[in-house]
Amino acid sequence: MILLWILTSVLGGITFAQEAYEYKGCYRNLEAEVDFPVLAVSHPSSPSECIRECGSRYYMFAGLMNDQQCYCGSEYGRSGPSLGCTIYCVAEPTALCGSLDSVSVYSTGLKGPSPPRHIQLIRSEPGALQITWEPPNVPNGKLIAYNLRAVSLTSHASGFLPTIEIQVQGGSSNTTTMRGLQPGTNYNVSIVAVNTHGSGSAAYSTNWTLIGQPDKPDPPKIVNKTDTTVTVVLAKGSSESGPVSRYQVVVVRAGTIPPTDSDRTYPGYEQSREEGLGYYVTGEFEAGDYERYKTFTIGDGRRNGRFYNAPLDTRSSMPHIGLIVTSEIRDEKKYSYSELTNTVSAGLEAPKPRGASATVVVLYVAIVLLGVLLLASVLTYVVLRRRHARSRAKHSSEQQELTLQGPVCEVDNMAYVPEDVPERKNHYQDLKSKVWSIPKNFLVIDAAVVRRGRFGTVHMGTVQINGVPKTATVHTISDGLLRASEKKAMLRELDVCIRVGSHINLAGLIGTCETPESLYVVIEMPPQTLKNRLLAARSGDPLPPNQILSVGVSVASALLHLQNHKIVHTCLCARSVGLESDGTPKLMGHGIAKYALEDIKYIRWKALELLNNEKWHQEGVVWAFGVLLWEIFSMGGTPYADLVGDDEVEDAVRRHVRLPQLRDMPDPFYEVMLSCWSTNRDERPTLDELVRIDTLSVCPITSVTEPYIPELELN
Repeated sequence: MILLWILTSVLGGITFAQEAYEYKGCYRNLEAEVDFPVLAVSHPSSPSECIRECGSRYYMFAGLMNDQQCYCGSEYGRSGPSLGCTIYCVAEPTALCGSLDSVSVYSTGLKGPSPPRHIQLIRSEPGALQITWEPPNVPNGKLIAYNLRAVSLTSHASGFLPTIEIQVQGGSSNTTTMRGLQPGTNYNVSIVAVNTHGSGSAAYSTNWTLIGQPDKPDPPKIVNKTDTTVTVVLAKGSSESGPVSRYQVVVVRAGTIPPTDSDRTYPGYEQSREEGLGYYVTGEFEAGDYERYKTFTIGDGRRNGRFYNAPLDTRSSMPHIGLIVTSEIRDEKKYSYSELTNTVSAGLEAPKPRGASATVVVLYVAIVLLGVLLLASVLTYVVLRRRHARSRAKHSSEQQELTLQGPVCEVDNMAYVPEDVPERKNHYQDLKSKVWSIPKNFLVIDAAVVRRGRFGTVHMGTVQINGVPKTATVHTISDGLLRASEKKAMLRELDVCIRVGSHINLAGLIGTCETPESLYVVIEMPPQTLKNRLLAARSGDPLPPNQILSVGVSVASALLHLQNHKIVHTCLCARSVGLESDGTPKLMGHGIAKYALEDIKYIRWKALELLNNEKWHQEGVVWAFGVLLWEIFSMGGTPYADLVGDDEVEDAVRRHVRLPQLRDMPDPFYEVMLSCWSTNRDERPTLDELVRIDTLSVCPITSVTEPYIPELELN
């Protein structure tokens, strides 16, 4: 009976411990195979104290030995079960506390990993945060993903902002870019690591997104004018993407198209006059002073803020008036521009004659009518005469001539312009049959300047092709402003686009459109770049393995087409590859099209021999192709991201340091890349060989280990 009572007490005590503490059992604890590496507490008062301590450290299990040591770990039982747990805990006599060589194991109730460490939120672009982190100290198993969640804390937006959630696959991932956020908003971002058992505890960090452009303001309304002044009523600005900080009133001379970049700063009157810009800020005031300056007189000769409000000459030329709304916070500034006003007469009512008799009114009307008839007769005569002259000029040729204003040398098919060729006004005579002359009503050009190229500004635009609108870049070339050497260079680069013709994987020349002042060169522009697609893959939109092969083969095919036309591509990288809506890759940046690309620090893609300022060659393109493949496998990672300065990158390449093999990069693919980066340029593969890389096999990208640092890639 006494023995039965003892057994009942022991078993009852163990059952109680299992119910209260999730007792897992007794196991051997050998020094060669330690399941519990962390000593948490010496001489714990009870198993519950040990369990609480291990739980606070995010471990799954607590182990007690000899009633004196509390250990923590993420697994148990590697050395096998034991019958040696014979010591009962002093503070809780019904619970077992191991022995000298055995450990009593209890579950803490936790299954997920500990929080990720060292979270950093980097403001990379409006509406996005680049997020980096380090993995948890206690993974409690195999890490498979990270869940990220962004909740707005403070915002300039007026409405409710939804919570943004994404999942980044791969336990070794440590960076992503969270997009779809509201500009000018303070977000609390949480990151939770996920293992095969479930989700862990969250780590938090907060930061503001970059501000965006204010809402586009209404154009000023003209209410009065004199010979030297114009009075306008200004619309009140608003912004969902940042604060409204100040207003600027802009004067634009007739015939001038001012830039409308979101970060463009306009000059004052004095600077504009010195540089001959044709536009200037004539007044500035803080947003809090809006009611005071709502009705603004331009040209009063005073200084308004930092700017001189110069008198106008409305008799000889009526300028356009615009309004700029500025958003500024910390070191960020964004501008939004109204449409420009038309002539002042559109905003004013004509004065009514006072006290005029009926006879005087009739005479006025008769004089006006006769004057209009006379003017109409003269205009009709002039128009008919010009039409007659045009019909005679066109009688000899049905083709439309493509001309620029001013003399330029003729361009031959090899893109070489000899110095001794006599200047000709019609310098597109040899090229006109190869270029579509786009009707003016087929082309819509955005006024915003996206780039400033060597020969003029670059805009986005839309061109109608067989009745279907297509997005394109429009290079605006004012021929009269170019020097002779610039005209020759421009024609060489335009001839490159013409000579290559069409190719399914090249963003080609669509055509040209002419006005008396400018030539517009229209070039295909896919809706997305490969770089942006790769970065999106980091945020839960994975890139299929077959698309990795497709992009590589397509780019190699486009480069081979250029090589067959004796053209060397000088800016190959993920940013110079576009993707159509159906995923078709399009290589961009050959010829004059390179001025539409982002301003890239190209040192990270340059071949070893090109660091010595050698002339570009096809073997150098093959080197850059290898770096492009590495960009694809790294999901848009920055090459040599651990090297900040261009000189550091150059020194590393000279020391034969090459980009590393990534975790999900098959050996055959990395061998192809290494051959592209061979020191001996003659040992690099040819483009004919690289178009066959689809014979290799790839696996899904499960981890992203290489960071993306835009400031190392862009000027």
